[in-house]
Amino acid sequence: MIFLCVTPERQLKTQRIMAALQQGSGGGGRLCQGSPPDGQPFVVWGQRWLSEKIVPPAVRQGTDWWYVDNGFYWPANGRPVGYYAITFRGLTPLFFADADPNRLPFRMAGWRQQRGDHVLLALPGQHYGRMLGLDMAAWSEDISFRIMAHTDRPIIIREKGCSRPLAHDLQRAFVVVTHSSKVAVDAVVAGVPAIVAPTNPAAPVCSTELSEIENPRMPERAAWWASLMAQQFTLDEMRKGLAFAAMRKMKDRIDGLRGAAL
Repeated sequence: MIFLCVTPERQLKTQRIMAALQQGSGGGGRLCQGSPPDGQPFVVWGQRWLSEKIVPPAVRQGTDWWYVDNGFYWPANGRPVGYYAITFRGLTPLFFADADPNRLPFRMAGWRQQRGDHVLLALPGQHYGRMLGLDMAAWSEDISFRIMAHTDRPIIIREKGCSRPLAHDLQRAFVVVTHSSKVAVDAVVAGVPAIVAPTNPAAPVCSTELSEIENPRMPERAAWWASLMAQQFTLDEMRKGLAFAAMRKMKDRIDGLRGAAL
């Protein structure tokens, strides 16, 4: 049984998501108000509140858990329409080489060979990864200096929640630098290369070292896109069981990797 945890601080939003997952679980999911029973697998939404309470002990104990957040692309942002991303035992999507390329096909812009001159630095939310011991304040404090050690290009800073259209900031960007922000996904789709942390959902098609800032990776993106789209779902798809089936596949993949490592 997988416990589908409703976060009290975001009751309406998380009740809607967890109820949709339960409907598509085939009896394998049970709604839970707040924390699940100790040691039991669970699904939780968001970076704060309930997640900060129940994820750290799950990591310590090796308990299975799934994380729900806004979609990697076309995010729901708490609305009844749009997509929600689901990851397993962490905040990073897996790579599925066999993902269906026809699930959410999308024509991405070609990699821009003629780009602007600035570095777009997209700062992460300060709560990101705190439940896993990450410190975004520390990362943000010195990232500009680390960028300047590798390039003399001007840096434009984009705070999380910035009201400027992202397309405006990307228009003349040479490269995007961020930690795990989904801004990197938008950049890659728009043909702008990025430097990211390995935990970023766009990491498979980005550079992960600042030393590559003047010559960032611009690889083939179709397989990455298909894999990413296989890990985000609408509420209707959750009700139909697509999300729960994908959750099982995520667990099987990680369990298989663990077994192979033993």
